[in-house]
Order: sequence, then structure tokens, then C-alpha cells
Amino acid sequence: MKYRAVSVLEVDGPSRWERLLSVGLESQWLGEHLSPTRRVIVEERPLVEHLGARALIRYARRPPEQQAADEQALAETVRQLSRSARRVLHSAQRHALDGEVVGLHAWDPQRDAGNVRALHGSGLIRIRAQDERPFYGRYRLADDLPPPPTIDYDFDDAIMADEVEDLSAPSAALLPLMHDMAALAAAILQVRPRRTYAGRLMKVDARKLGRRLGAPILAKTGDLTQTPEWGRALQALEALRAVRVGPIDRVLHVDLGLETTLAGETADAVDRLVHRLVDRDQHVLLPAVRAALRQAGAGCVDTVVFIDLLREQHRDIVFPLWHRDGLEVYPHLEGERIYAYDEDTFEIVEGSMILRLLKRLDKLGLVRRAEGVFAGTDDGRLWAGAANRPMAPLWVGSDLELIVPPEAVTPWERFQLERLSKTLARDVVNRYALDREGLAAWLAGHDLSEAIDLLKRRCPGVPSVVIDTLEGWARAAAQIVITRGVLLPLAPKQEEIA
Repeated sequence: MKYRAVSVLEVDGPSRWERLLSVGLESQWLGEHLSPTRRVIVEERPLVEHLGARALIRYARRPPEQQAADEQALAETVRQLSRSARRVLHSAQRHALDGEVVGLHAWDPQRDAGNVRALHGSGLIRIRAQDERPFYGRYRLADDLPPPPTIDYDFDDAIMADEVEDLSAPSAALLPLMHDMAALAAAILQVRPRRTYAGRLMKVDARKLGRRLGAPILAKTGDLTQTPEWGRALQALEALRAVRVGPIDRVLHVDLGLETTLAGETADAVDRLVHRLVDRDQHVLLPAVRAALRQAGAGCVDTVVFIDLLREQHRDIVFPLWHRDGLEVYPHLEGERIYAYDEDTFEIVEGSMILRLLKRLDKLGLVRRAEGVFAGTDDGRLWAGAANRPMAPLWVGSDLELIVPPEAVTPWERFQLERLSKTLARDVVNRYALDREGLAAWLAGHDLSEAIDLLKRRCPGVPSVVIDTLEGWARAAAQIVITRGVLLPLAPKQEEIA
């Protein structure tokens, strides 16, 4: 069945239509009736201009049951693949970044061509663009693929029970930066600050950000250089390409893909972020480093032994094995020098990549290094699963005030709370007040039940008056709703035209 994407106008009751028509709503702006309270929008621009702030604009979301069905269908498709095709798919998944993989990095274009065709024919991968070179170029992976099997690394021989004395001092911690990024991104969504042509935030907008963030120095000066933590957070968002500037209005926008990066428990969010911060050809090494830190716990890892064990257990961790003229060689393009795929080359090529990765993780504050060894920092051990920090409860009062102690929420939850609330005070313990405007904006991409579930998950008890207030605000915000991207089946005649 073929579908069309439309925008739909929904009202809180059939009587609302008469009131809207009496205040200037034009009937020609609307099309077919989907229900007594829902109609397809034919002319969206004049409708949106007429309704203005009275309408809540939302974007269609896939129902959870549909997502579960899609995931199950893809899992069944993967199960029916041949063993060699699954091997290629799992290699592609491990090498993929943001759902995209370079074929040259994941398989042998000659030996695995049949498997790549099978994956493409099954809809599990698709070539990114028509001008991409087949088998060598970029491919997109299906969104609902089950994760590849985890690799059970054994690094016991590389583990040293105690830390050595000359380990480097920990760099700036990554986890506080993630919380600052989440808070700043939420404030940008609310304030929508503008940049000057020189690239700086306009002072009037930076002051608004400061008031939203509960940062008195920024609210007074409008200068991010006077508040290093918020300046670093903006730099990190820019490095992740999580913010972009409108080419005409110079307004700073947040890419809500950031929400996916921050999703899950703290260790998962750190892992997802680190995959995006290291070099593309190094991110496949992160699971092995994470496993070594988890097994080391409070101890250290011998770097040389770690590299040897990684070669023995996962020789093709970075580069797939190619067979050319009876020889085992590294991937290469035509005319490039060919390198033998042997132990000595692994030490030179992959070994140097591992050392560069450890250097980058040191700068990110996840590991500490000394000559020939590395160990996890507190954040690094949390990332690796070698440490478990208990999370303090947050408190919500009947006056809608939230009290959030340190490490009481994950980065994703921080992002949501900062969007739903106004900051009253930001210190060791942060204080927020649930905000009607914040909830209305948040409903553009979420359901009210998600906000209530967040509070119930982290609070020992949520007063009923808080839930009643949120439900009342949500009803008021959703009296008139425009939903974009709703999929409707094409009628038979429309299918013929399509």
C-alpha cells in the first residue's frame, strides 16, 4: 500500500469548528474529514498564519506498537539471512556511524558482493546516493535493525590489579559537560538566540539565555567568555553539529538528533557521545577499550598486551580482510600501495590507531595514561560499567518546584527537565519551577505521559496537584493542534497516478 504525507488539523470537540469558522477560518483551507474532530489541511500557510499562537504544531510520531512491529519484522528478516550475509551486516553495523557505513570499511567488495546485494534486496541497507560507487561507497542502514551480537573480549592477561603511580591527572570531566550541553540546548530551544555576522551571540539574546539558565553572570554581561562552562557547552554542541544557524534570520536552532545522542542511561549516553567525538575510523575500537576498563575495575590495563589480545580475538576490528591474487591484504583503492594483512602490520597500523584513540579518550576525561598502561577515570569507569553511582531522588512540591541534587538525573532527563521548567537557582542543588509555556513547547514532540513518567521515575512521590496541573495545561495547549507528516493511504485512483 502506498501512502501520502499530509498535515491534519485536530480540535478538542466538534463544536470548535463553528467557533473557528465564525472568527475567520476559511473552509477551503481544509479538506476531507478523518473524524468529527480531525480534518486534512489543504492550504497550510494561511491556516497557520490565521491561527497563530492558538495552535499547537506537532510532528507525527510512529506509534509504539507500530515501532515494535517494524523491529520484529526486521529481526525476522535478519534471522532468515545466510550466515555470511549476517556476518557482513554485523560488520556494517559495527562500522556505521549515525546509521551510515562506508562499504570500503566494512566488507570486501569482491568476495562479499553477493551478500551486499542480498542485504540491499532485503531492505536492510540502501546505497546513499545514485552517484555512490556500488560496494565501495556509503550505505544507509535500516532504522529498526536489531543490534549486532556483542563480542565477549577477554583481557584478563592485560589487567594489572593496582593503579601505577605515574598515571596522568584526569582531564576535565565529560559528564558535567554533557549536563551543561543538555541545559544550554534546552535554553536555546526556548530563547532562539541570534548570532551576529561575526559569529558571536547577540548580547540581548545571550542575556536571555543567562536568565533562562539561572546564570547571573551571563544574564548580566551577555558574554559567554565570562562563563567558561557555558562557552564550552556551546563549543561542544557546535562540534557535534547539534546546533545550526539559519542562513537568513541568523537564529540558532537545535538539531533534535541531540535527544537521541543523550537518550538512555548515563553510561549509554556517554558511549553514544564518545562515538561521535572520536575520529570516524577509531570508533569501532571503543567497545574493546570499554570492555578492558570494565574488566580492570580499579586497576590498570597493560597497553601492549591489550593490543596483542585484541589482535588475537578480533583481527578485523578496524579493517576487513581482502583476498587479492591469493594474498591477504588491507582494503585499498586502485593504484594505492597494498599492505599485507599480517601480525606485523596490525601492530603498525591498528596499534598506532589504538594509541591515538587512548590519547583522545585522555583528553575527553575517560582514561588516564602512563608509559605502557592506561586506566579509567571515575567517568571512564562509569562509561565502561565498572562503577555504579547511586542516583539521589529529586523532589517535586505541590507548588510545582523541583529540587534536583547532583547526579540525580541522566543527561537526557536533564534535557527534558530544562525544557519543561524555568531555572530558579543553579548551584550544587538546582531548583526549577514547572512552566506552562515550556510544557506547551515540549508537547510539540512528546506526549504528556512521558513528562509524568519522568517525574514518577525519579521522585519518591509526585503530588496529585502537580499531575492535575500538568494535565490542565496540556488540555489548554491542545485545544487546536496541527500535526505535520501524518501518513494516510492513497485512494486507488491516487495510487494509479503515483
